[in-house]
Amino acid sequence: MIEKLSNTVKNFDLKIKKIMINGLYFSLVISLIGTIFLLYYISFKNSNLIYYIGIKIVSLSISFSASFFACALAMDKIKKDLA
Repeated sequence: MIEKLSNTVKNFDLKIKKIMINGLYFSLVISLIGTIFLLYYISFKNSNLIYYIGIKIVSLSISFSASFFACALAMDKIKKDLA
């Protein structure tokens, strides 16, 4: 199954692959922002609000990355079925 998924990702259309890669980079940046919030919480422990903000931002970045990947798979399948 992993090999099939790997082959599917390798055979993506160039536009879809570019959008997916840019989306994953966006998710990485969001994750780094959440990590900075969590590092600030670990360093100073001012309030629990900073901790919860950091956790929500990291979970948001994971959600974004999964969404970009799933949408890329769906769009590639639709494009190949129409052609």
